[in-house]
Amino acid sequence: MAMPGRGGILTCHMEDIETLYASYLSFVNNGALFISSDRVQKLGDEVFIAVTLPNSSERLPMNGKVVWISSKVQSGRPAGFAVQIGTDIAGQRIKNEVERLLAGKIDSLQSTYTM
Repeated sequence: MAMPGRGGILTCHMEDIETLYASYLSFVNNGALFISSDRVQKLGDEVFIAVTLPNSSERLPMNGKVVWISSKVQSGRPAGFAVQIGTDIAGQRIKNEVERLLAGKIDSLQSTYTM
């Protein structure tokens, strides 16, 4: 799902609503997105990600801080890290679009990549 791009920029393509649901951490202040990756990150690292949401080809820029790490595959959940969505205009656009796409599912009891 995530690949290093030029200059340390990650690209993340959320292929479908199910993947987006499994990747969204609604319990984090302003939300966060889980990025499936073998790339090593530390809590608090600042990262830049170009995010593509389901049913879109537009890459949305997102600056954020690493707030969750899963260093290895566990119980069918992928390795990776979660990046808190920023409070800037770009971050708010992503958060609003994610929550629009996940309307009615955010509080579901389905398992996710983190819980």
